[in-house]
This record gives sequence, C-alpha cells and structure tokens, in this order.
Amino acid sequence: MTERIGAHMRDLPLDDMREMMIARGEPEYRFRQLCQWMYCRLARRFDEMTDLPKPLRVSLAASFHVESARSTLSQISQLDGTRKHLFELHDGNLIEAVLMLYEKRTTLCVSTQVGCPLDCVFCETAKGRFRRNLTAGEMLDQICALKRDGGVEDKKVNVVFMGMGEPLNNYENVVSAIEMLNSPAGLGLAARQITVSTSGVVPGIKRLADDNVRVELAVSLHAASDDLRNYLVPLNRAYPLQELLAACRYFYTKTGRRPTFEYSLFRGINDSLDQAAALTELLRGTNSHANLIAGNTGCGDGFKPSGQKQVKAFKEALEKSGILATIREARGQDIEAGCGQLRSRYLARTAGSG
Repeated sequence: MTERIGAHMRDLPLDDMREMMIARGEPEYRFRQLCQWMYCRLARRFDEMTDLPKPLRVSLAASFHVESARSTLSQISQLDGTRKHLFELHDGNLIEAVLMLYEKRTTLCVSTQVGCPLDCVFCETAKGRFRRNLTAGEMLDQICALKRDGGVEDKKVNVVFMGMGEPLNNYENVVSAIEMLNSPAGLGLAARQITVSTSGVVPGIKRLADDNVRVELAVSLHAASDDLRNYLVPLNRAYPLQELLAACRYFYTKTGRRPTFEYSLFRGINDSLDQAAALTELLRGTNSHANLIAGNTGCGDGFKPSGQKQVKAFKEALEKSGILATIREARGQDIEAGCGQLRSRYLARTAGSG
C-alpha cells in the first residue's frame, strides 16, 4: 500500500484549493504556482515545488498529499510504443491506465472504478470483483503519471475515460475530473480532447447533456439487436437499444456533439454482413459514427477477434449504406493492453507465488 498523509490535493476542486490558500494567508499567485506544479510540471510531492516558500511546502505536506497512485508494474509495447501501467492505490487496490502514441496525437486511457459491476462477457475487467469508485484525484493521478512517465509533459493529450469501470456509474467524480481537465488552471483540454465511454447508462448520458459537460461521448455498442446485446452487454436489459439510441440523439440535440458508437468485432458472433445490415438500420438517421475494432485476444472461450479482412468488409457494408465508419487500430497487442488484462494476470501471478 502507498503511504499518504492527509487529504488528496487533486481531489480538491479549483475553487476550494484557491480558498484553502487564501485561508492560509497566501497571495493569489501562490495558488497559480501550486496549480502549475500539480498539473503542468506534474509534481508528485510538495518538496518538489521549489518556488513555493519552504514553510508553505511543509504546511501543505502536513495536511495533504499530491499523488497517491504508485506505478507497481509497467510494460512498453515493442510494436507501437504503447505504455500500460498497473497502479497501486493507497488501500492496496490495483487499477490500469494506458498511454497510446499515434503519429499526430497521444491518447491516455484511464480507469474510473476498481473493477466493474457490468459483467460484459468478453471483458477481462468483468472477471474481477467490483470494489469501489475512484475519486477525481485518483483519475487525475493516472493522467499526470502517464504524461510524466511517457515523456509527454509538454504535449496536449486526448483523455478517454475508457479503462476499468463504467464512468457514468461514478458520475460526480468523473465530472469533477473533467472540470479539472477543461480548466486553464488544470490541463486546459478542449471538449474534443476528452471522451467519456459508456456501456449505455441512459440516465448518465442525459445528465451529461443537461449539465453541459464539455466532453465527447462514446457508446460501447457491440451489437445491433437486443437479444445479442443482452448477452454481450447485460446492462442492455435495463436500457435496451431504442432507449439508448434515444438518449444519444438527446445528447446530440443538446450539445451539438455527435456520439461515436464503439463496436468490437468477434469472429462468428457479431461480425457478419447481416449484423452490419442490422447496425445500419439501427444507426440510420442518427448522424452518428461507428468506430470498429477487432476484439481483444484473450477474452475467454468462444471469443476470438475477427480477421482484418472481415473487419474491412463490415466497414465497407456500413459505408455503402451511408453510415460513417472507421477502423480503430489495435494497440499494445504484445503487452496485455486490453482492459483488465494486465491486472488479472498480475493478480494470478502474485497469488500463485504467495
């Protein structure tokens, strides 16, 4: 377990942080310096903040800690440079986060919960028990650590809440983290640089729209019929497809931001041209975008990724029917970069050696 003293500074909203500094008798510029160290210089401890007076650093360290997530295992893909981190939290729980390098962008994929309660049958995270929600600070820790350890401190990044967990089941903490990402005093990211990926929590989608949260929306669809989606994504039994699509249209109408539908293709399960035709009918008139990817390897018995030839045929069938579609490049295939894979392998190894 990681040692921590006092409250987590990255859990504090900016207004609360400013008021805390004022209450300590500090001028406004000290608050700005503190934000710079936490979110631009990516400090891990107060003693690194060398332009703050030493008495202030000592006083802050007596009441707060800056970062509580410790990287306990990291892997770097020899294929594409993807970095996968396993973080240990202060209570011993483990979460995953990934940094993906592309030619023109860097994407950080972070967790929002320890485990996940949704039980999607092809997801490695679902095999581990859901334990708790992450705080906003624990999400921000992942982002800061990935930027620092990946050598992209000075670069703008895209952040995707798409790791372990269902973001919209941890709504308040996720939105608090997004507000810090949006803020010029935080990471200063635009709405188009932040994506919330949900398995289809309809009330949360509507709430994002009503609250005007500055974020893009991705929906993990994976099927075009309720029968198949009930099996793949059991949450569909609570929020079936027509209800989910209505919420997505509501999000687009309220925000002007077009949802993306994520579709992982598994051989012989959801990758046929008949399934492509059903997906076309489902998405017709939604002004939406389908993001296709071959499913992860190692998802369990009966789940094998579709071949690239079939993925391309599926994409072409959508496009011929007027549905905008792209193929998302798989990353980190040699380092267990799929959601939940590194954590479950690590826990199995450590249990076996205990």
